[in-house]
Amino acid sequence: MRRESQEVGGLEGAEDGKKLPLQRWLWGSYLKAALIPLLVIELSFLGIYWATNFITYRDNVEAVRQVSSDYLGDVAQREALAIGNELQGISEQTGLFAAQALRALDGNYNPPASEKRRYGRTANGAFVSLYDNGTTASFYSGAMPIGPEEIRKVWRLSALDPVMIDIKENSRLVSSIYFNTFDSYNRIYPFFPVTSQYPAGMKIPAYNFYYEADAAHNPARKPVWTDAYVDPAGHGWMVSSIAPVWRGNKLEGVVGIDVTLETIIKRLNSLRLPWGSYAMLVDRSSRIIAMPPAGERDLGVVELTKHRYETGIASDTFKPDAFDLTKRQDTQALAKALEEKDSGQVSLNLNGAARTVSFSTAVGPHWHLVIVAPTASIYAAAEQVRTRSQFIGAVMVLGLLLFYAVFFAFLYRRARSMSKQVAGPVEQIADLVERIGGGNYDQEYAGSQVREIDQLGRNLVETGARLGEAHSKILAQEQVVSHALEHQQRLNEEQIRFAQVMSHELRTPLAIIDSTAQIIDHKADSLTPPDLRSRATRLRRAVGRMVELIDKLSSSAQMRSGSLPTEPANDVSAAMNAIVTRAGGESLENGAALLAGDIPPVSVANASVVTRVLAAVIENAVRYGGEGGAVRIETQVDDNRAEFCVIDNGPGITDDEHRRIGEPFYRGVASFGSHGAGLGLHIARQQIESIDGTLTISSGKKGVKVHIAVPVAPHA
Repeated sequence: MRRESQEVGGLEGAEDGKKLPLQRWLWGSYLKAALIPLLVIELSFLGIYWATNFITYRDNVEAVRQVSSDYLGDVAQREALAIGNELQGISEQTGLFAAQALRALDGNYNPPASEKRRYGRTANGAFVSLYDNGTTASFYSGAMPIGPEEIRKVWRLSALDPVMIDIKENSRLVSSIYFNTFDSYNRIYPFFPVTSQYPAGMKIPAYNFYYEADAAHNPARKPVWTDAYVDPAGHGWMVSSIAPVWRGNKLEGVVGIDVTLETIIKRLNSLRLPWGSYAMLVDRSSRIIAMPPAGERDLGVVELTKHRYETGIASDTFKPDAFDLTKRQDTQALAKALEEKDSGQVSLNLNGAARTVSFSTAVGPHWHLVIVAPTASIYAAAEQVRTRSQFIGAVMVLGLLLFYAVFFAFLYRRARSMSKQVAGPVEQIADLVERIGGGNYDQEYAGSQVREIDQLGRNLVETGARLGEAHSKILAQEQVVSHALEHQQRLNEEQIRFAQVMSHELRTPLAIIDSTAQIIDHKADSLTPPDLRSRATRLRRAVGRMVELIDKLSSSAQMRSGSLPTEPANDVSAAMNAIVTRAGGESLENGAALLAGDIPPVSVANASVVTRVLAAVIENAVRYGGEGGAVRIETQVDDNRAEFCVIDNGPGITDDEHRRIGEPFYRGVASFGSHGAGLGLHIARQQIESIDGTLTISSGKKGVKVHIAVPVAPHA
């Protein structure tokens, strides 16, 4: 049976040393034989599907990347060409305006008096236009002396007003048009109050919109575009198309057409770009000229369009380093690509998100149009395909899980059904063996549909019954042997104590007798009659102790044999009072006090037994109460029962001693050094119980109380 159980429970648990129940073993067999192979096949199909899906997604992403790259590049080139053409048109107008300015300088135009009346000198020596007549504003800085020749230059340059008005009004990008001379004269359209805007001693050639067209910066003497700067004329941040006006080898001045960054940003926002992308304009030195709000969010900067003119602009003011792509960690790759190529594409991480950046160069100013597209938006279509594929895969997994859940439930029910037919009876047999092994031999077996298991169970029930009978016989024999051993052990202990007591109790009086006889023998001639009487008294006491011991042994033997004679009822009061009187004398010799009143008349059967018991108890109390102690005797008599209590205040009795008090020949610790055989209380209890009385002993840490109760008989 044990070997079969180990084989059944250990088939699947042998590897880890654990034994499995039959139901779990059947379930594990189903898993290994059917479910796991099927699950491996299904997972293989899912793995193939997901691998195919991944390859398809990767190819789709690559195709989308290539298409988007080409498309963004085309958009960047197309829009850069459009913006370049617009800016090129402004550059051409700047060149035409420069030619007109040279003609005006070489001409001899004299404006009407109405025009001249608009001009006047300021307190700091500047020659300026004082009010607006719908044309230009004029400012001749007081940084240099202004004489008649300088004023005639102003009159000649007023011939440019119609050209300037036409250029400004016919271009949606142009915000202002101006002409600056080498001696700090500025003529600008539209009009604005120059005295409140320009510094009084303004030196125009020191500004970028002038010196970027000089021989050092523009040796080709063609129209060029400035970097972004703050316009001293009050239009905020802008860029300018400027062109030099040369008369021979002398730079007479610089014409310029301003385009505000706000205008450029509006133009960039008007571009129709795919995937939610946006466009930026970057100058030749990789500094951002203009960008929309989306670029501000990506780069973490605020675009500069407006400017607070708290004071006049006395020097160049350019964009800070935050707009310089070469000095930003997140745009250095783009800056490097702009430096190396006219067009291309890079990938950046801006504001924590991936960005695909395409760029192309505008032909006129050689600025770069940069288009920034969210990479996630570009790949959104591919991600949708991937998401759908993943959804299909998830549905397949869910369907597989549902199928296996149903299949597992079916197999689990089958396993339980089989286990009930096989494992159930086996478990019953295992429980039978366990209960029989635990001592429950009377068992029943419900039976099994399997014949061999059913026969095994019934054999176990019969075996258990036979084991129960054998066990009962063994227990009975053990009990008999145990009682015999206990009785023999008690007898052995009594014999040992008897030998010890007899050795002590007989040796002492015999020694007294022997010594007294020797004294009498050696000193017979010199002993006086009183000495002889004293020696005789000692001999008699020693003999008396021996007689007392023999009487106690005789009484104990009579009690054991049940041969105690029955006496008629008699009054014990006189005998007990005599015992109390005699005990009182003995207590004085021991230094103790005996407290007792007269015992009232009381008639009991076997009065001699009661008096002997009471005498023995009082003797013990006086003997062991201790020097200076007190012994108290209390008596209570009613119609049915007489009770006597002997109480001392000597040493108490320990719990171990209390359990053994009353055993024959047993003497407590307090009795060491005094004579006695250890039979007094033993005989007393047996005698009292023989006449239907009781003797109980109680004790605390100090003092012992002996309570004797006997039935009262009619007075004889």
